[in-house]
Amino acid sequence: MMATRTHTPGAMKTKLEDAFKAHLGIDSLTAGQLLASATLQDKAYELRALIAVMERLRVFRPTLTFTLVHGTSLKFRAKGGPIDRVAWPYVRIDDNGKAVGELWVDIECIAISAGHGAKALKGHLYGKCHELDIVLVVPGTDGRPEPYEIYLGVEAKHRAFNKALLKELLGVRREMTMRYGDHVAHDHEDWFIWWAPAGLPAMPPSGLVAFCSSDTIKKYTDPADFWGIHMEHLPF
Repeated sequence: MMATRTHTPGAMKTKLEDAFKAHLGIDSLTAGQLLASATLQDKAYELRALIAVMERLRVFRPTLTFTLVHGTSLKFRAKGGPIDRVAWPYVRIDDNGKAVGELWVDIECIAISAGHGAKALKGHLYGKCHELDIVLVVPGTDGRPEPYEIYLGVEAKHRAFNKALLKELLGVRREMTMRYGDHVAHDHEDWFIWWAPAGLPAMPPSGLVAFCSSDTIKKYTDPADFWGIHMEHLPF
């Protein structure tokens, strides 16, 4: 099993800082502040996954631009909770000057099984919500995103992938969306789903990505197409 609770080496932080500077057009000081929560490698890997999402989207749709929007804190959050525009930073995605999406880190999302009214609830929701390492949501989404507000969920695993992680991933997917046919043409920004531009077997039509620093993830990809999941080995 790959160690996950070890400190992030300086060289890794430098690579992340350089990537954030390149993608977000920010200076070294700001990039360093963003990484204040990434002292441990598993949290740093989440930010590596955030960078990978921007990289994939930019290749798939070159007209996209990414802008860092500040909260009262400049560092990305390291513990799950609702979207909070006052406290935490996020990445706004624009296409030809129009806001088309937002990337947030460590966000609790309303489960599809939670029923009506769950979004208005405060405090600990227990089984009514589930945390995703990264979410790409409809612009202006507040609180805990509901399934129809999510374009993309991302899980980042800096460890060897195994059957337990697959079961966890499938459980998260089942709480994001219902399986619906073979492919559903999206009625909103379907080009966020770079690996399946023809659509996904999902309603609401959102995607789920699993990045893993270990190539053991390749052994567990069999359910991916059926559930509309993209599973990728992303070295760190």
